[in-house]
Amino acid sequence: MKLLLTMIIGLGLIMPLQSVAHAQASGKFVVPCAVPFYRELDFIVGDWQVFHKDTGKLAGYDRIGRTLRGCAIQQSWISLDDHFSSEYVPFRMYGKSLTAFNGSKWVHMWVDNNAGVQILEGGPDNDRFVLKSKEPVGGFEYELSWKKGENDRIENLHRRRPIDGGDWEVLYHWLYVKNVNQSLLPDDEEMN
Repeated sequence: MKLLLTMIIGLGLIMPLQSVAHAQASGKFVVPCAVPFYRELDFIVGDWQVFHKDTGKLAGYDRIGRTLRGCAIQQSWISLDDHFSSEYVPFRMYGKSLTAFNGSKWVHMWVDNNAGVQILEGGPDNDRFVLKSKEPVGGFEYELSWKKGENDRIENLHRRRPIDGGDWEVLYHWLYVKNVNQSLLPDDEEMN
């Protein structure tokens, strides 16, 4: 079994090297994640001020950018209000996500300082980009959606419902606005 595993790992390392060698020999380099379906979520890339859609109150900042030569989207969220706070978790949330296309669907992994972890999957759905729970979390299924709005604004809706059915509950409905004064963006590393 160890020999088989060693061979598989070895092939996994050799095949990409062979592809690079072939590209160099032919003079044609390939950028693996430059094809259009890897760009379906590019509209959320940017530095954002995030507002509660119903009140207009500033909720936080979200810095979203491409990483790994364009093969993934990395998000860094900093909450500026107590929307996610409770008597058990009295501090403000900050978190990070990594989202990538696996060849058939988008996979989104979220981790935050409130011990929250979610894995969501999905893709474009009519005029929205929708990600849903891969597996229930705490008896709920979750749905996260992004929708392009006017003037380079984006709506972000996060909902959940019990796995035994029932109505969707809105956890937050936010409006993303480009952060033109990026000097106001807090340094998320200071929050560790």
